[in-house]
Amino acid sequence: MEEKEKKARTRSPKAKKEAPKPAAPQAAKESKPSISDIEVAKKLINIYQSAQDRKLQFNLSFEYVKKMLEYKTCYYTGKAFTEDGPHARSFDRVDSDKGYIEGNVVACTIEINGKKSNLSFDEISCLYHKLASKKEKTAKQEPPKKEEPKKEEPKTDEFTFSLDEEESSQKSQESA
Repeated sequence: MEEKEKKARTRSPKAKKEAPKPAAPQAAKESKPSISDIEVAKKLINIYQSAQDRKLQFNLSFEYVKKMLEYKTCYYTGKAFTEDGPHARSFDRVDSDKGYIEGNVVACTIEINGKKSNLSFDEISCLYHKLASKKEKTAKQEPPKKEEPKKEEPKTDEFTFSLDEEESSQKSQESA
């Protein structure tokens, strides 16, 4: 009988209430989508292989790559990442002279990564400032364009004339 009492105690309402506790952290994870360890491992392997193929230094940790995958926006532009297309997530080496090392790798869009190519952050900044300066100078030099009033088309086919007739009628009016 003692065994039946022990089983009855383990089935008490308290035991049933305590079981759902581990579900609470899962609910918190559902509000913030978590990157699976498999996804992180796949990305880590891809970056490692890319570094090996290009003979670049590599020392990214699993945790660092996971952190990069959790970012929602591009490091350079602030645009939100999409699943695919030009705004999909990519990893960029800020200083292209260095490898895939912690502190040198950021999450950015594929579009920006392609445009940046192998330029350093300082080179991009320099280009940006030169372009902005040139745009500013061009805007100051060009006066705003005025729109020419549109000539109205004749309302009927009866009132048509050639430019030669118009010029001759203007000259006759000026001489009068």
